[in-house]
Amino acid sequence: MVARRTAGVGTALPFFPSGVIPTLGRSEPWTRGRRSVAPEERSYSTADVVAILRRVNLFDGLPDEDLERIAAVVEGSSAEAGEVLFEEGEPGDRFYVVYSGAVEIVKSLGEGDEEKLAVRRAGEAFGEMALLDDAPRSATARAAEETQLISVAREDFERLFDDDTLAYRMMRALSKALRALGVRFAAAERAAHAHESDGGTPAADVNRALQRALLPSEAPRMEGYDLAGGTMLADHGAGDTAWVSIPLPGGGGAMAALAVQGEGPPPAVALALARAFFLEFGRTGGPDRLLARVNDALAESAVPGSAQTLACALVVPGEDGLVWSSAGAVHGAILRREGTLEELPAQGPPLGMLPGFAYQERAVPMGPGDMAIVLSRGSTGLFRGVADLVATLQQKPAGEVVATVHRALRKSDEAAVDEATVLFVRRH
Repeated sequence: MVARRTAGVGTALPFFPSGVIPTLGRSEPWTRGRRSVAPEERSYSTADVVAILRRVNLFDGLPDEDLERIAAVVEGSSAEAGEVLFEEGEPGDRFYVVYSGAVEIVKSLGEGDEEKLAVRRAGEAFGEMALLDDAPRSATARAAEETQLISVAREDFERLFDDDTLAYRMMRALSKALRALGVRFAAAERAAHAHESDGGTPAADVNRALQRALLPSEAPRMEGYDLAGGTMLADHGAGDTAWVSIPLPGGGGAMAALAVQGEGPPPAVALALARAFFLEFGRTGGPDRLLARVNDALAESAVPGSAQTLACALVVPGEDGLVWSSAGAVHGAILRREGTLEELPAQGPPLGMLPGFAYQERAVPMGPGDMAIVLSRGSTGLFRGVADLVATLQQKPAGEVVATVHRALRKSDEAAVDEATVLFVRRH
């Protein structure tokens, strides 16, 4: 049975203090279990909601004026013990905060078995990934006892991002919360690895599920170009690489290839943070200094003691060609129509390593028939073999080029490329 929810910006929540404080919003009743709440129970103040939000790690450090704006879009609901709030595989459309009671986060193991990943209690949030996109839920949330909740829908949260200052503060807060979540998953995975060594632990499964949920369904569509991206996945892979399709103001687009390096939280958490920063900063600020802005945000949100960074290649097609920028060890090259290969140089340290680093942006002219290829990892020899293969695929559709490269990589002898990301650009 799925918990019922009633909505209304500013609508009174039945479990907040009532009495002398006037009702702030609309007059629809809230549902508590199966019982409608009487009008006299619906009075509350913004301060009541802010007091709850202030206890949530997700919003740690936000000033009261930001919390008041978030409080204006919260919704309330109640669930009985055993009621399901959302199920694994469902699209994520909101995140929750427990007001009272407890919620179990569980992962299906098949054949009716499940693994309890966490228990969320009063003042704790869950379902934060729904603020990033509508990717399927990676786990099921179920009330462990009679529980009262507040929640924020993604569409309401996104409206708050019209204010760029609030958007930046919220992205930093969200990144810290997700990093903390990643630390918990990492601890669980290390414990599980004491008994298993094949990458099939529940924590590793959750990491791979998150990685897959982050992958775009299509590349940007741009006049004059064929674009494609793809991540080659493995059943027991590390879940540490992905690509991002980045819409830009004015109808343009960009693509980024990411690969996590070093020890730290589960790598898909770092991928999710980088993806969120690329999408938000691309939307609000365009492509200029995009890599530098993402680098600063990742550095600021890093877990103390973590050695985790991200290698990244960013390509931004434009009227005269593409703009190339990179961080860390990634491969990129231009294949000219006449058959020459121009490798694109590395331009700085991995993302998250040095805040304030000024990454160079290199304008690369491209004429009709010229192609660009990016590989997130592998040796220089392997990449040059990939480039030679792509040179033979000049007339193939962009998506087929990426798929052909993936098939070739699977046959390579390099163990480091069991998972890899490929980007492809061709000028008409």
